[in-house]
Amino acid sequence: MQLSQFVTDYDESLLGDTYIDPLGVLVIWSAFGGHVFRNRVNSISNDVRNYTLNLMNHRIIRDLIDDDSLVVSKALENAIGDKHSLSFRQACLIYLENLFSYSLISADGAAGVETGGILGGSKGRKALEESKGNPELVLSHTKDAHLLVRQLSLGVSGRYKTPFMEIGFFDTHYHYHLPESDGLWARADQLFRNSDRLRAVYDAARTHLASLINASTTKASSPPRDSFDAVPPSLKKAYQDAFASPGRVGAETRAFWLELTGLDHGAAGALLSELNEHAADDGEVRLADEQLFRLAEKRCIKLGDDDAVRMIQHILTLEPLLAEVDLLFKLSLHRRNQRMAEVEALWRGMARDETTLPMLAVRIREFSSVLGAIKGTAAARLEKLLQAASLETVEEQLRALLEYHAGVMRSRGQFPWVATKSADLIQVEARTQPLPDKDKRAPGSWVNRYYLPQFRNLVDGFRGVTA
Repeated sequence: MQLSQFVTDYDESLLGDTYIDPLGVLVIWSAFGGHVFRNRVNSISNDVRNYTLNLMNHRIIRDLIDDDSLVVSKALENAIGDKHSLSFRQACLIYLENLFSYSLISADGAAGVETGGILGGSKGRKALEESKGNPELVLSHTKDAHLLVRQLSLGVSGRYKTPFMEIGFFDTHYHYHLPESDGLWARADQLFRNSDRLRAVYDAARTHLASLINASTTKASSPPRDSFDAVPPSLKKAYQDAFASPGRVGAETRAFWLELTGLDHGAAGALLSELNEHAADDGEVRLADEQLFRLAEKRCIKLGDDDAVRMIQHILTLEPLLAEVDLLFKLSLHRRNQRMAEVEALWRGMARDETTLPMLAVRIREFSSVLGAIKGTAAARLEKLLQAASLETVEEQLRALLEYHAGVMRSRGQFPWVATKSADLIQVEARTQPLPDKDKRAPGSWVNRYYLPQFRNLVDGFRGVTA
């Protein structure tokens, strides 16, 4: 699949964490983490229950679209679009997501039901309380149907859209009949057939949504509305049984998702093997991120998987520099006003000197494929950080780093957190920060995690471990 037709260069104005990424390195480390985990796992798509729910919702909609006996009335078409429109798909996705959320939240406290990680959970509880347990469900793609703010992008379908596109289930407009997708949907059908719980949800949810569409006599200005009480109790119970927890879902879908995502192969597969090998009885893996990556590197070397070795070595080579520039920047935030020499003294007190950054920059330059592995904003920013790190003195490195930071903030339409005010004076315009703990920031320590915690969360679901 050629993603270039619908994926543009990084746009950090679309992200919600730009205020906690003052050096703009998220776009750098996330690119390398994306390589390792094949863009299947990230900060917003890492829950096996939501992965499976999204698959089921799209399979139901695909089935309804292909069902010639299901006719969308002209009135309903005016409200949410015809059966082949994007708005129709979006309306069905919103409805099914909300139905799932209310079904699980209404069973909060029941044995085995875990509501943590359910998108829209807090708002769903509030809606249930305010409606005395009978909230309204709206079949629409518009805001009045949303349980979540910007649900089309922040709900289940939005958060898991990219992994599903890259696997090949559909394109950016949810076209389900792609050259490579028929086999994928056939595997999904087999998954649902082989699980009594999942099949019960699928059949009941499809029947319910089809009946709502068939029964609709909606006027153009008013989409179909349904009360939660009107939903068959058997359907709610089916959701509660099948999707009670990530662990329950993962136990039934582990092999399916590992095969389709490819996360049991290559660099991700090596990390998965290490996580499994070093998991304690409680499922916890008590190894630092760097240790896991180095163990995975050795495993890939033994397997002769050069591509996987290179992906892991990119991160092992890159992260020391990103961690050190992060430390230097944090030292500049220690007091409202500081002299350059004072920041340098703090830097030396943390067992660093003028050679620390240049040596790390040289390692990256010498490993030429690191720079070749990324492009666009990520490549441009890494290059600027390398230039700053390659300067001879700590003062020059700090000054260049602050200039780089100011450029990142300007690109966001924001003010720098800290800036030079004279030849040797810097001033913090944001909150000052305490000095980092020297023991926790020893030379070589990591600060960025390359989606390993999210991968662990997904794996914990597969193992039946409560997050």
